[in-house]
Formats: sequence, structure tokens, C-alpha cells
Amino acid sequence: MPEPAAALPDDAVLLHIGPHKTGTTGIQGTLAMAREDLAAHGVTYPGPRGAHHDAARVILGRPAGWTHDSAPLPDESVWRDLVEAIHEAPGRAVVSSEFFALIDADRRARVVEEIGRGRLYLLVAARNPGSIALSTWQQVLRDGKTGHLDDWLQHRFRRAEPGYATKGFWSWADPATLVENWSQVIDLDRIRVVVIDERDWAILPSTFEQLLGLPAETLSSRTPPNRNRSLTAPEAELLRSATALTKDQLRWNEFSLFFRMGYAKRMLDVRVPPKDEARPVLPTWAASQVAAEAGATIERLVASGVSVIGDLENLRRVPAVADAQPIEQVPVDLAAEALAGVITAAQRRIRRAEKRVQQLKAAAADRPRALDEVPTRELAAVLRARVRARITRRSGAGPSA
Repeated sequence: MPEPAAALPDDAVLLHIGPHKTGTTGIQGTLAMAREDLAAHGVTYPGPRGAHHDAARVILGRPAGWTHDSAPLPDESVWRDLVEAIHEAPGRAVVSSEFFALIDADRRARVVEEIGRGRLYLLVAARNPGSIALSTWQQVLRDGKTGHLDDWLQHRFRRAEPGYATKGFWSWADPATLVENWSQVIDLDRIRVVVIDERDWAILPSTFEQLLGLPAETLSSRTPPNRNRSLTAPEAELLRSATALTKDQLRWNEFSLFFRMGYAKRMLDVRVPPKDEARPVLPTWAASQVAAEAGATIERLVASGVSVIGDLENLRRVPAVADAQPIEQVPVDLAAEALAGVITAAQRRIRRAEKRVQQLKAAAADRPRALDEVPTRELAAVLRARVRARITRRSGAGPSA
């Protein structure tokens, strides 16, 4: 077990910036699940959601979706509300979103100044670069932004030599680069790097417990509400093939509904793949680069003097490598789960739309209609009835007693 990390000051704000694919979904779900317990120990996890992605996207200035067809950017008030909640927190506070790892220098300075330089501490997670690469490819595949693994690795992962990067995959996936960037706006002694152990993911929640001064197992004993396992090779290939056939016909919100909230969510939440089902693996050519990247990252982190939690040697644990075999068939149960995921996602959306229509109809029926909203035929019928009633009153005739 690594040496325990010292607790941060009683009023510290811990900003966890991921990066992506370092266990962020699990820890964010756990923090949200434990929100009341955290508060009982003087720790605020602001807001009602599992993560602070919307606030981070406001700072990043980049909405979800495709470059040419994005979802709306969250309103600026989302960030202001988060900052206000942090300032009102009586003790420690923790904020978590991997999108903070993507922001540029000016935006990093804004985050530090608006949260408060005197309270802010930063947590960066370091994971084997090969594992991050595999997981990132799957993530962008689920977002409809890539195709075959080898192609993505050649364009995004492969580079001539390890080192500092200003854009692309290595600008955020390399923890040494993140430390270098953030140390320009926050003192180095306020930055912590936790090294992920692929054999024991409890180090991440345990680190949060220690830094936030929480009792042991407040977080580490909980099962995260969201499972973010990797897709198997057949699951990924079916997704890639279906995306290639349909993406040009879909808008982002439609793709997100069918593939992200339908296909992928069903796979990850419901399907339990057989243990012998093939998993995506790095091609053999990538092994040497993974080793070089891990070695360079370790050297740079040590040289920086940043505080490290865990064993840096875990970064050298290269995932399996092999020359992948083409997948030409998928199991029937996989195809059935995929189809069920798309159908049920569409069904949920249709039923929500139907419910909304009924609510609008009910609201319209309850309010008085403006004259120009009433059909001409209905107006004529009402007018005739009123004229007959007036004539009847003037003639003295009426219903018999």
C-alpha cells in the first residue's frame, strides 16, 4: 500500500481534473452517492449531479457533439453557480470534471482566480499511456468520432518521441504535461498526482478520503453507481460498423440517442460478456512507444518535484499487445442487446414527448382562449346562440315553469 496522503487544509477546494479514462466516472458517481456523508464530515460536493461537466464546458467553451453539429453550450450561470457554492462551503469542497484537463492557459488562470488561489488544490491522475489510449479510442468511437483502432492510434497516439505537447491526445493524457501547465498558475506544492494501479482501483477513492480528511472507506467501500467498463472487441466492431452505415444520416442528438444512450448504455449497463470474448488490444508496433512514454513521464514527474501518491512504476504496466484479428461475426445475444438498446432509448424519448404533448394540451384546455385562437365556425355558432337568446328574452318567451 502507498504511503497515505496528508489531509488538505480545513477550507481547501480540491479540483480533480481527471484526465479522461483514469476512473473519473466511477469516482464522480461515488462522490455524488456519498454527498450527504461528505457533508456530515464538512466536505461539500456542489450541485445535484454526478460530475461538474457543464461548468467545465462553460470554461472550456466547447459543447458536446460533433464540430459541425454540436449540442448547445451550457449557460454561463452554471459556472457562476458552482463558484458561488464553493465560496459558501463552510469547510472543504471538491469539484470533479475531466474537461478541466482540456482548458488552455488563460482559462486555467480564470479557474484559479475565480475559485480562489488561496484555497485551491489540484489532483491529477496518472495511468499507463497504453491503457489510456485504448480507453480513449473506445470513448471517441462511442461519440461517433473515429473508426478502426489502428487508424486512430496512428493519427492520435503515435509520435516521434515523448515530451511536452500543446494539442491533441498527449496535451491532456500525459500527467507530466498537465503538471507543467497547471504549475504556471498554481504553486507546485498545491498539486497532487495519484498513480492508478490497474490491479487495485481503490487507490483513487482512498486518495480522496485522505486528502479530504474523511474516515477510511467513506468512499472506497462503495460500489460506483455507474459502470464504465470497456467494450469487447465484437461490441466495438458492431458499433463501428453501424456508425459507419448511419452517421451521415444522423444529427448529433439523434446519434447520441441511438448509439450513446441506446447501444452503448445497454452494452455497459446490462450485457455481461463471456470471459473469453475478445478484448481490443494494442497492436504490437505500439508496445515500444508505450514503454518509452511511461519512462519519460516518470522521469518528468520526478524531476518536477510534484507530490506523487502511489507507485510511479505502475505506469510501466503495458496492457496486452497483439496483431488484432478481423471480426466478421458477432454473437446473437450481442446483436439482440444492441437492437434492444436502440429501441428502448427511442421508446423512452417517444413516451416523454407524448407526455409533454398531453401536458401542453391540458394546459391549453385550462386557460381562456384569445379570440384569434377560436375557429371561425365555433365563433359563428356561439354568436348565433347568443342572438337567439337575446331575441327570446326580448319577446318574453322562456322555458315553462
